[in-house]
Amino acid sequence: MKKGNLHNINDPGFKTPENYFESFEGNLMKKLEGTESISNLNNSGFTVPKDYFNSVDDEIFNKLNKDDTPVISLNSRKPLYYVASIAASIVLILAIFINKPFEDEISVEMVEVYLGDRDLSSYELAELLLDSDLLEDDFVITETSFEEDNLESYLLENSEINLIIE
Repeated sequence: MKKGNLHNINDPGFKTPENYFESFEGNLMKKLEGTESISNLNNSGFTVPKDYFNSVDDEIFNKLNKDDTPVISLNSRKPLYYVASIAASIVLILAIFINKPFEDEISVEMVEVYLGDRDLSSYELAELLLDSDLLEDDFVITETSFEEDNLESYLLENSEINLIIE
């Protein structure tokens, strides 16, 4: 049937016999009068063993009091715990022994070269450092003894005479 013709249907397709709903109650009562009463359950087909309700409690408690057999779980998690602990210990050992200390330590020369390349003035350096960064406890003063000969040779080799004169 085409979709366009659905609004033209006048017949729902379901049929009931004539006077069905008017005579339904009377027909039902006639059928009930001819059958046996519900109170007669002896011939229902279901039977209960003799003294069943007197002995059922004892039988249930006897079954409950039996020794339980051990249950073996098929999905045991113990091997998983063993494998996970071994893997964690291997990762920990590798992390300890492979992790080497930081070898590239910052030296004074590296800082001097870095600041020399930047061409910063003393005012710009002062702005970079906070007062809290400059504590006396952080500095170690080493005493060196300079001899005049060593100092003179150093100045002659590493400086220009024009700078010394000025």
